[in-house]
Amino acid sequence: MNEGDGRPPMTLDVLALLVELRAITATPGRGCTRLAYTPLESQAHDLVWGRFAQRGYARVSDPAGNMFVLPESVARDASTTPVVLVGSHLDTVIEGGWLDGALGVAIGAQVVDALGPAGHRVGLVVFRDEEGVRFRTGLFGSKVFAGLCGEADLAVTDAEGARLAGLVPDAAGCVRYQRPVRPAAYLECHIEQGVRLIERGRRAAVVTGMVGIRRLELVGTGAANHAGTTEMHRRVDALLPVAAAVARLPTLVEDLPEAVITCGRIGVQPGAANIVPGEARALVEIRAPDTASIDLVERRLRALVRGLRPPTPSSRPAEVRIEPVVEIPPAPTDPGLRALLADVMRAHGLPVEELPSMAGHDAQHVARICPAGMLFIPSIGGVSHHPAEDSHPDDIGLAAQLMTAWAERAAAACSSS
Repeated sequence: MNEGDGRPPMTLDVLALLVELRAITATPGRGCTRLAYTPLESQAHDLVWGRFAQRGYARVSDPAGNMFVLPESVARDASTTPVVLVGSHLDTVIEGGWLDGALGVAIGAQVVDALGPAGHRVGLVVFRDEEGVRFRTGLFGSKVFAGLCGEADLAVTDAEGARLAGLVPDAAGCVRYQRPVRPAAYLECHIEQGVRLIERGRRAAVVTGMVGIRRLELVGTGAANHAGTTEMHRRVDALLPVAAAVARLPTLVEDLPEAVITCGRIGVQPGAANIVPGEARALVEIRAPDTASIDLVERRLRALVRGLRPPTPSSRPAEVRIEPVVEIPPAPTDPGLRALLADVMRAHGLPVEELPSMAGHDAQHVARICPAGMLFIPSIGGVSHHPAEDSHPDDIGLAAQLMTAWAERAAAACSSS
């Protein structure tokens, strides 16, 4: 990359930071893997802070390990005088793409670098554990920042049995949260993670809101026994009814075009080929733009489970129950911020495209405490959560320009109100 490659100058810093972040992964050559509360996620936070250290900025952390980068003049009273926050997260899914989360952080860093020294009350925020891969929940750092964290949120464990409460900097502080930065507004840039912008020939979109997400676990309880000596009619196989329910999940949303349902994880215990499963678990996620649709799908799921039948008349049925895992309500973005972003897009000669987000984002929790808004740019091929995830460099450069102008207008609006 050089000054003559035709890209806007601010793109160079954003792309360079993204490339450096891509290299911080547990799976080199197979996408980005930076799970929450691992040394790799912390290394990514430190890399971003390194762009600001000793340059008149302050690094502020909270009990969850969320990072705020603020001009020193802003940091002095950030807990009492509102700040426009721009950012996202740096944790990833397993073998994911290089832009999900990181794009919003890199562009947020550029925005703060461009506007902070000019006296605008703008800061960068980098949330922890947005993806929820390690602890099955997600949006944890922003949940803490919104003051919504309870003891149950900290009691979750990962596959190795590590408790989240033992990994955060201050578990008690997450529950009795004192916000170190008072947000005036929150702005987030993200790849669309779909094909709508590509299909419509658009380079950017105003996000109207984020879908609700409800995760439930199907738990089958049977009786573990020797797989060779236990006749089929004597078995109480925990997996069979769970697998039967999972196979029928698509039928629960076939008449609801804006709703989706997914089983992303299934497992059995003891987990050997020569043992009849004594327990089976399937993690199911429902997404829809409104709570009524989510409730409808859950009712259908419960009816499906109640109606399960043994695989053969002579089989002994296993019990299946449904346990709640996480609930993230739908969240509209702020109309005022949407209008400001639309004005910015028009000023850049762009048509104003509006889209709802079918993915969850930190903006959902932050919207509970301050105005929140999001900007989408296209994902090439609609690919995300995969090593092939990408966006055109020119679109990344455009996003940096739009976000900088948007944050500047938002800061001016907040200071005059």
